[in-house]
Amino acid sequence: MDHEAAAVTATASLTAAYPRLRQEASPHPALEGCEDVEWSSIPGCPVDVPLILRGLLDPDAAEMAERALDWLVMSGPMSISATMPAVVPYLLRLAADPSMPRRNELFGLVLVAAALSAPTDPDNAWDLVSGPENDHPERALCRAAFAADAAWVRRLLADDELLASLHLDEDDRASLAQAAGL
Repeated sequence: MDHEAAAVTATASLTAAYPRLRQEASPHPALEGCEDVEWSSIPGCPVDVPLILRGLLDPDAAEMAERALDWLVMSGPMSISATMPAVVPYLLRLAADPSMPRRNELFGLVLVAAALSAPTDPDNAWDLVSGPENDHPERALCRAAFAADAAWVRRLLADDELLASLHLDEDDRASLAQAAGL
């Protein structure tokens, strides 16, 4: 499956269903700075990412926006795209907001990003299923994004209500903490 084409299609559907998302920047503090990112300079980022992020805030559009985001930040079933590291700061902030629609799903995407950005061990065949570390610079960039926003990771890991609703095990918590260098 072509994830870039799917992201374009999903974003076009989101825009057609919710044209108001195109009209204004979001005042939500979690999205501060997202309009300033050079999204088009990221390889494989063919869509208006701020529009998708704004869609996540809208209770009516959130499910469609989440689908578009999933296509955008994943390059395959077991790999993140080059766009994921730039999206991580916004995902962390959005997932930390208890009023977010589909908050659990956003936090689930944060956990996937943490797990799939883990360093690989060249001596472990299972680790190499998605390819060696050198072939996937997005992993290290994603870990750097988590580390840069480690305060948000700590906040999420201390959110007992969120963690209880997801029934996270210690491996999930450890993966997220490791991604942020905690």
